[in-house]
Amino acid sequence: MDDFFSRLVLSDEPAYRIGRHTLFWVACWIFMGFIYGFVYLNTEYQPLFLMSFAESFLFLPQHMLLSYGIIYFMLPRYILKNRYWPGIGGTLLLILVAALMSPVIQKFLIIPFKEAFEVPILVKRLNLFHSFMGGLRGSMTVAGFAVAIKLVKHWYFKKVENEILEKEKLKAELQLLKGQLEPHFIFNTLNSIYSLSIKGSDQTSDAILKLSNLMRYTLTECNGLTIPLAKEVQIINNYIELGKTRMRERLDLTVNISGDFHHKKIAPLLLLPFLENSFKYGAHEMLANAWISLDLTVKGDVLKFKLINGRTAESEARTVSSQIGLQNVKKRLALMYPSSHELRITEDTETFIVQLTLQLDKIKIPESDEQVKLSAG
Repeated sequence: MDDFFSRLVLSDEPAYRIGRHTLFWVACWIFMGFIYGFVYLNTEYQPLFLMSFAESFLFLPQHMLLSYGIIYFMLPRYILKNRYWPGIGGTLLLILVAALMSPVIQKFLIIPFKEAFEVPILVKRLNLFHSFMGGLRGSMTVAGFAVAIKLVKHWYFKKVENEILEKEKLKAELQLLKGQLEPHFIFNTLNSIYSLSIKGSDQTSDAILKLSNLMRYTLTECNGLTIPLAKEVQIINNYIELGKTRMRERLDLTVNISGDFHHKKIAPLLLLPFLENSFKYGAHEMLANAWISLDLTVKGDVLKFKLINGRTAESEARTVSSQIGLQNVKKRLALMYPSSHELRITEDTETFIVQLTLQLDKIKIPESDEQVKLSAG
């Protein structure tokens, strides 16, 4: 039922378009007939009540001329293209023509119709001015409703199109972020795995598996707008283990991950860039005493992420010039969690701190692409 109603209102298919236009004009006919004939109920002129519906029907061409002239000519050709003066001038001309049709319709259609059916004629002589003003009022009322509906639909479709563009932008930024996963981290990890293999270490196969999972995740599993939070946490753990393999005893790493991650979703690659940044500009650049502290907790639908790493003057200088990944995450947070996240990044000469609070159930997902196919007909 909801699907039928939405198609009736929004679809550009001929059957639905004809149906909604027919409903609109039938509603206008009945409404105008009742409004103008209501005063005759329970009076000696009660036959004029039914006659008002006939009059309302005969005035429909006048209302249609003005309504369709504005909707399908003035709006798309002038007003919606910011050509206001031609649009206003043309609209006023249409209003004038529609109003002038009123005395013509009364003289050549309505009065003869009443005479043919011997319906009482209260006004024996046609007053052109009153007829003109009545036509002006009626046409502008009906056309006003029609134009209002058209403008609301136009606004709605523009809103849907913007949401789809926003969705595509998110996908493009996600692809960019995937491509920014630090290449030299992977190369260094491969070198570490190579060293382990030469030594015949038992960690070799496990390190290869973790790197494989990381590559598969970033290349094939992050194409959607959301992923299971448990998967993101698993990849974070794999990334940490690979970092430990590469850094070995040079890295003092503290990790605290707790909470219920099941049945929860998160935007992909939202947390990993922060960790990558820590390894790249913190631990990797420091020659000795490198350290990273990670706290990740989930309580209900609230995720809290806190990451601290040490830094040196050299890593500080490089961090200032290399903020693309973090800026990317900030943009995605603003788009997908516009009012449900708090990100604080603080730094000094010795530490770099990232604190993120995220309301997981408040993610903003743009509407489906299918809705854009509906046009404002």
